[in-house]
Amino acid sequence: MTPAIAILAHNNLGRVTQLVRFLSDAGLHVCVHVDQSISADNYRKFKASLCNCPDVLWAKRIECEWGRFSLVEATLCMSSRILAKWPDAGHVMLLSGDSLPIRAPSEFTAYLQENRNVDFIESVAIVNDDWIADGLGIERFTLSFPFSWKKQRQLFDLWVEVQRKLRIKRRMPDGLRPHIGSQWWCLSRQTLEAILNDPAKPQYDAYFRKCWIPDESYFQTLVRIHARTIESRSLLFSRFDHQGKPTAFYDDHAELLGTVDAFFVRKIWAGARGLYQQFLNPSPINLVDEATAAPNFKSIDTAAARRKSGRSGLYMHGRAPSQWFEEYSPTTKPYHVFAGFNAVFPNFNDWQETHDRVRPHGRLFAKSGVRFVNDALMGAGGISNSAAIRDLAPENFLCNLIWNTRDEGLTFHYEISDLPKIGKFLLTDPHANLHFVRHGWMLDLLNQNIKNMDFLRAKATGMVNRERIFLDALKRPTVNCTYNVWALGEVLSNPQAALSATLGDADMQTPIILPEMADTTRLSDFTRDLKNIGVDIDVDLLESPGAGIQMETGLQA
Repeated sequence: MTPAIAILAHNNLGRVTQLVRFLSDAGLHVCVHVDQSISADNYRKFKASLCNCPDVLWAKRIECEWGRFSLVEATLCMSSRILAKWPDAGHVMLLSGDSLPIRAPSEFTAYLQENRNVDFIESVAIVNDDWIADGLGIERFTLSFPFSWKKQRQLFDLWVEVQRKLRIKRRMPDGLRPHIGSQWWCLSRQTLEAILNDPAKPQYDAYFRKCWIPDESYFQTLVRIHARTIESRSLLFSRFDHQGKPTAFYDDHAELLGTVDAFFVRKIWAGARGLYQQFLNPSPINLVDEATAAPNFKSIDTAAARRKSGRSGLYMHGRAPSQWFEEYSPTTKPYHVFAGFNAVFPNFNDWQETHDRVRPHGRLFAKSGVRFVNDALMGAGGISNSAAIRDLAPENFLCNLIWNTRDEGLTFHYEISDLPKIGKFLLTDPHANLHFVRHGWMLDLLNQNIKNMDFLRAKATGMVNRERIFLDALKRPTVNCTYNVWALGEVLSNPQAALSATLGDADMQTPIILPEMADTTRLSDFTRDLKNIGVDIDVDLLESPGAGIQMETGLQA
């Protein structure tokens, strides 16, 4: 008995040529179905490339579409031709054009001769919905799907919803118990003949024509009626991601595939020359010792996980991780944000560079523009200092900058008059470390020497309101950042504590030399003037800690 191979070819016909020639030269019967969407000219060239393989059987061409009955129809056509052409075909193995044998064909033939009456097909009762990675379950069988998912998606979705709301359900033919599984099976001649010659086949075909993805359920259901012995597994190895899409294999998977307990594998990348050279080799394939080796899919699983969830702080067109995933932060590394420190310590940036070996950026989110370190026109990663570009997506601007400085760390200044949108983002990011001096903005306002009292009152009142809103937001349960809040009076009377906290993990063995502080001799008079013109200043914040002011500390949840 000689096994027959049925191949569904849709693209990359050059690779299919190699596969067909290898299997045919190995003595297996081969039948090929070429999707009718392939042009007639390419089809002729494909057949001509196999002219030295006269035993290859060509099935009637059908235009196949994923999720439609056309794939089943093409498979039935090949099966019928194989059984009629080769009486010695004891089993029929269904492959795709992007499959490869990973064991010698002689091993495959010997294995099937030992299991003459066994059907190898994954056949799982539909009640076990765990098999389905994504999409419809039992509704594949109870609803009708007259519209194309790829070409008529809106009609497809609309008709599904209409049937659900109207509670329309199709009746399943008597005797059928819906099963589902991989479409890549290896069935015995007896079972295939029983399916093809079943008197109820027209009824079954009419029913499955309106099912969703019938190539994963047609044979899987009917073998339960006709098969004598079913081994619910496929002899072709494939893996799927969380969306049910097949994993592609490349040259660096060669050793892994050599340890897989199967005879074929899909889906092979057409450019994987190394895999094609290794596995389409007429000489015996050298496999890893099965007694000591087991498939290790860690690298594949890691790649799949990254594709599904991305990586913290890495934003790209392929995947943008959600900041709402519990296990992920929208940014990739911890960073420090200073509010009010430049007003108290005019040379704070130079001091920070001396002690922490990091020079903070300026106000990255000032409404007037982006202030990179040293007033650079461009930040790390080629990020522009254009405020217009930044304001299109300020959160992404920050995430990208942190990603591109992840090796050295990021620190910058933020004031409450800056973009409020980024302020909300900072409070929800567990990687943010916020150092805030309350009423620090008063020193900036003091040094501006504003003479217009109406303008001064409006500006000071606006700053007071913004600060209160920001500090109220810090008390919400949604806050995930780490923060330290000092009163201005506390920092002025004991700057050592605030400055030590800003250094984070810096070497604390080095004595801290305090930077020059702003001139505050007029602060008391300026505060009285603001109170007199109607600004609601919290005078307690300008007094020393002896007046009862305490530092507020918030830790990451």
